[in-house]
Amino acid sequence: MRNTRPRIRYSKLMSLLTILVIVTGGCFEVSCKLLAGYVMPHGGIALDPSHFNTTNTTSRAEAWELHKACVAVGQQIDEIAPDLIFLSTPHGISDLRNFGFYLNPEAKGGADTDNCQCPPCCYNVSVGLDVNVSQQLVEKFGYDRNVTGISGYGPPGQSSEPFPLRWGEVIPLHFVGSPGLSRARVVIISQPSRRYTDQVAMIPELLKLGSDIYTYLEGLPERIVMIISADLAHTHLPDGPYGYSNTSEPFDMAVGEWAASLNEHALLVTASQLVDRALSCGYTGLVMMHGVFSAGGLSSWQPDLLVNHHPSYYGMLVASMTRRNIVRVS
Repeated sequence: MRNTRPRIRYSKLMSLLTILVIVTGGCFEVSCKLLAGYVMPHGGIALDPSHFNTTNTTSRAEAWELHKACVAVGQQIDEIAPDLIFLSTPHGISDLRNFGFYLNPEAKGGADTDNCQCPPCCYNVSVGLDVNVSQQLVEKFGYDRNVTGISGYGPPGQSSEPFPLRWGEVIPLHFVGSPGLSRARVVIISQPSRRYTDQVAMIPELLKLGSDIYTYLEGLPERIVMIISADLAHTHLPDGPYGYSNTSEPFDMAVGEWAASLNEHALLVTASQLVDRALSCGYTGLVMMHGVFSAGGLSSWQPDLLVNHHPSYYGMLVASMTRRNIVRVS
């Protein structure tokens, strides 16, 4: 007997799935390009706690928790197998005013651990930069978003010399590991030097730039992850280089609340009222990242705060934000 049940055409089925995905806040893996975002520290303590010079057992245990969380993030990135890694650094080669994209085809550099310099503690990273994407971002946003390109030792996109990297880029990328870095190209944006004095005033600009970056990245064919290189308050200890501030702990807690929930009030209001005294190098990158997530719909991200500690005078946080309800199609 002939089957008289109605057949749904594949195109109609996909349209129905698309409606379902939009309603539930998910997306198709083939349509969602930015699959995850991560906050990672660039402090040498997290890089290798075995050289952390402290007799405080709690601080040492916290350092190892940070390190293990960074290793876990690296493993998660390896499982995602991105084609493109978008990295924001607050400690790169910076323009006074503009956000700068590195435009050399290759980049390399090294970082030390706290209390152990190179040699013998040498941690080196070499990556291929996606200069096509970086140049497109510069051309697209340019003066409207205070965006520029930075090249070294040769013409933009053509220099035979690698662009120099240091701890702000090297430490997060170190945890991604050689397999991931050999497979993925990297785009690096350097936060401008005015972040030292104008980070609160930059909030609207950072949110808009993040939204624009999200829209651009979603239009690419590659699978993408974002990493924000960020440390938190640098004023936890009176004998630290920046002294003590009673804003350090509440600032770190506010950022931790944001990382666990994407609560924008915690980041854009509470933390913003504390950051000028708490002295966080990572705040502008985190605000830019919130602009990215907001453009994608905050409900479409699953935030996960892994660790939030200050084993030394500065705070460090590890967090992941992954896409919810990704519909995988083959």
